[in-house]
Amino acid sequence: MIGAYLIQLLANAGLTAAVVYIPLWAKNFNATHSQIGLLVALYQGMMFFSNLLCGRWADFGDRKRFVVFGLNLSAFALFLHLLPHSLFGLFSIRALTGICAGIFPAALVAYFYTENRNLGRFSGFGSLGWGIGAIMVGFLNNRHLFLTSGLLMLFTALLAWHLLKKQPVTLKQSFFNTSVFKRNWRVYLSFLLRHLGAFSIWTIFPLYLAHLGANQLWVGLIYAINPLAQFLFMNILQPVNDTRLIRIGLLLSVIVFIAFGLATRVEQVIPIQLALALSWSCLYLGTLKQLLRRNEEKSTASGILQSVLSLAAVLGALLEGVTGAFGYRTIMLVAAGVAVSGALLYLITPEKETA
Repeated sequence: MIGAYLIQLLANAGLTAAVVYIPLWAKNFNATHSQIGLLVALYQGMMFFSNLLCGRWADFGDRKRFVVFGLNLSAFALFLHLLPHSLFGLFSIRALTGICAGIFPAALVAYFYTENRNLGRFSGFGSLGWGIGAIMVGFLNNRHLFLTSGLLMLFTALLAWHLLKKQPVTLKQSFFNTSVFKRNWRVYLSFLLRHLGAFSIWTIFPLYLAHLGANQLWVGLIYAINPLAQFLFMNILQPVNDTRLIRIGLLLSVIVFIAFGLATRVEQVIPIQLALALSWSCLYLGTLKQLLRRNEEKSTASGILQSVLSLAAVLGALLEGVTGAFGYRTIMLVAAGVAVSGALLYLITPEKETA
């Protein structure tokens, strides 16, 4: 499964570099905090619908085709980032990129799980890709960054075409079926609330670091600590029970968000980033393991999770549009409050095991 690991690594690197840099680049078009929030929300909103549709669709076709097609379109969308000269142009291209980037993730996760159950290592390579993408931001300017990201995605598409084998799937149920969500609503909703709070922070995180004194290089390096540490944690945590991982991840997230609100110097963010990496590794790995273990509609279950991530990003960006007017500390503390509600929902609501 070396091919799947490499595809996961490179695809995440290419997309993450653009995601991290967009808030900084939008400032060149005189974008306000609210406009940056809307820009991020638009991208994630398009990913929400794309993940939901394509995740379900991949359970009725060849998953390899979804991976290859999505990677090729994502490469094309990243190349288009070289063109805009206005904020409107940037909004349009980010919307298209969101659609393209949502085509392949669920199919790739389901493809891997069908061949190999080591989700910790697979997810870890995704995090490593995020880290590499963040580091790219520290060393490349806008044109070189988007050109490199596009070439990386194009190369990844070629790898997927040559290294992945066909994996046709046909579920014996109707396409429009809500049974997966009904079986797992407690997991999805808890995840949504935690990540809603988290993304209200990530929307302005590069600007928050700059406020604490970080330059562009330090923004990229500090941003990279989280995913690089996740690579280590996810490999270590693979044997741990999924329910225990989810509980730890939810509770630790609350502590981390509060800590962000209390930081006054950029160096204080470094240990918080390590704690954040542990919290996310527990939550994401535990959730993914539980969903794929309990549901035969693996691409659908994974696609809904990816859509929940995107929906949380949209709502989080909108939340930041409100809390951002009151300063960075307020953003962090409100995020912690929302994460508390997600933790309480998961811990208090009775668990219902499904096959």
